[in-house]
Amino acid sequence: MLRQRLSDALKVAMKSKDRLATSTLRLILAAVKDRDIAARGKGNADGISDDEVMGVLQTMVRQRDESIVFYEKGERPELAEKEAQEIVVIRSFLPEQM
Repeated sequence: MLRQRLSDALKVAMKSKDRLATSTLRLILAAVKDRDIAARGKGNADGISDDEVMGVLQTMVRQRDESIVFYEKGERPELAEKEAQEIVVIRSFLPEQM
């Protein structure tokens, strides 16, 4: 279900020529595919579940949060802003926090 939402969102982003969303969604789908391949090696032919996909998304948000801190320390605000925009795209697929 979540995979389908991601794929559909990628198609919409590509049609609307949204470069940021397209590149971010491609990164997400590549990370999910990597985890699928690793799961198949462990005997799980179906790949990872939606819960594990959520975990991948949460990890990606955490990585970008850390990158923002480093970019701001390195006085690279344009890169920090790009990471922040990617977080917005990724969080759109996560359930809202309480």
